[in-house]
Amino acid sequence: MLHHVRWLEKRPGRDPQDSEADFVLAHPDHGILVLEAKGGSCTYDAGTGEWTSRGKQGTSTIKDPFDQAKDAGYGFHRQLKDSPGWPSAWGPVGYAVCFPDAKLRSEPLPHMTDVLIDTDLLRSPGDLEARLIEICDFWRRGNHRGGDNGIRVLLDAFAHDVRIEHPLRFDVEDADRGILEPSDEQFRVLDMLDGERRVAVSGPAGSGKTLLAAEKARRLAAQGFEVLLTCFNRPLADHVRAGLGDVEGVHVAGFHQLCFDLCREAGVGTPGDRDAREFWDEQLPAFLAEAVDALGPRFDALIVDEAQDFDESWWLPLQMLLRDPDHGIVYVFSDDNQAIYGRPVGLPDGLVTAGIPEVWRNTSPIFDAVMAFYEGSKVACRGPDGPQIEMLSVTADTMKAELSKVLHRLITEGDLRPRDVAVLTPHAADHSPLRGKIGSFQLVAEPSAKKDILLASIYRYKGLDAPRGRPLRHRPLRRGRLQEADVRRLLESEGVPRDPPNGDLVLIKVCSARTGPLLQWCQREVGTRPDRCSSCSPLAGSRTVEG
Repeated sequence: MLHHVRWLEKRPGRDPQDSEADFVLAHPDHGILVLEAKGGSCTYDAGTGEWTSRGKQGTSTIKDPFDQAKDAGYGFHRQLKDSPGWPSAWGPVGYAVCFPDAKLRSEPLPHMTDVLIDTDLLRSPGDLEARLIEICDFWRRGNHRGGDNGIRVLLDAFAHDVRIEHPLRFDVEDADRGILEPSDEQFRVLDMLDGERRVAVSGPAGSGKTLLAAEKARRLAAQGFEVLLTCFNRPLADHVRAGLGDVEGVHVAGFHQLCFDLCREAGVGTPGDRDAREFWDEQLPAFLAEAVDALGPRFDALIVDEAQDFDESWWLPLQMLLRDPDHGIVYVFSDDNQAIYGRPVGLPDGLVTAGIPEVWRNTSPIFDAVMAFYEGSKVACRGPDGPQIEMLSVTADTMKAELSKVLHRLITEGDLRPRDVAVLTPHAADHSPLRGKIGSFQLVAEPSAKKDILLASIYRYKGLDAPRGRPLRHRPLRRGRLQEADVRRLLESEGVPRDPPNGDLVLIKVCSARTGPLLQWCQREVGTRPDRCSSCSPLAGSRTVEG
């Protein structure tokens, strides 16, 4: 039984009409009755054709209850027939009129006889049930069929819960606007250092170092300098290049891509085992030095972002690209807390140091969560408010199911676009156990379809705050046993607590990092070999930490 059922109907050639039924009674075998109920004592005057009701408030004119029941019954049936999945022969669907406070004292008119219920029938449940079945049978036709399907459609159409919620997308967009609007205050570090030619700028994640690096390159190019802007992460380089657009005089390339480009131009071969870390850390930079010797200098200024990930041996060939290696303009941006490759920094000599004591590019909930693990001077949050972050502890067996629920909540319920979500994993995307179908979405390294979501390694995504990467094919992840410092930097940079609650896998969902929520997965593989995990036991107990 449903009470006070309402709908809005617009029939051809008529204005929209608000309709309602006092009660709807439904049974899979007997059908549906739309019931109009009238309280008090009711009288029909045949001379005037009017109905009146007499109760505690006096006597008043009312609408014809049988006309109301008829209109509601037929209108309700039309709504059912327009509902998705309604069985065409399901029935019967009829109407009735009930007078719960009054007893019939005269003969009913012909249109009343078969559909009227008075208070006498309400006194006996058995009599009432028999009368309701009798009215349903009155409306039955030979082709009517019952069944549970009709009841399900009725409930889906008229009795489902209604949720009108504030979608996560609005909070994300509000936070984005606060983050993306460039502020003169963010550039004051560059203004103060305008007269310095060689500078090392340090700051935590979200302090806008990449934004400052791009702005410095733009300013130098406007003054007529030829500028090289390089960083460790190629997707970050692609992102910066796209942001600078058609600015003339600025060459943007990831460090290893720069090595390949100049070696190709100089005719220097790049042989070696590209699955070995030594190739990328030592051999390729050595080939770059040969190429620079052959090609000669070509830039007036060098800007390096993600400098904490640069090996000490890389700086010499980079400086040799400057027309004045000893006094040319060098701006270096770094964050020791993000040095997940554990390399010595070994910055060039003679750099003026400057710090950024503020975080602009993260929301305050992200800042509060991550700064608990930050090691450095005091930093203030200047970013906007945003959605709260969320951490879920899962196991290898439940990881995909839990991720599916989170994606459904973010995208289907939160109204976010799949391209505004990134799933980060310690593994290369091609080797991640999360690759492929998760719920109704596809996790892929290169999203292209409507329901594709970016899957990327933490290494490849580092430095980005928008899902726009491609799979890293030329640089393998570090394999084998990791040092405790490496593991701690990696996990803490992603906000994993020092003492995770339990479980083998920790999911961190950081909402609103620029264009959307960031799902960061840090996997800790269960191990039973204590001899392999002694160096990381303070962080992960007796488990082997991989990836």
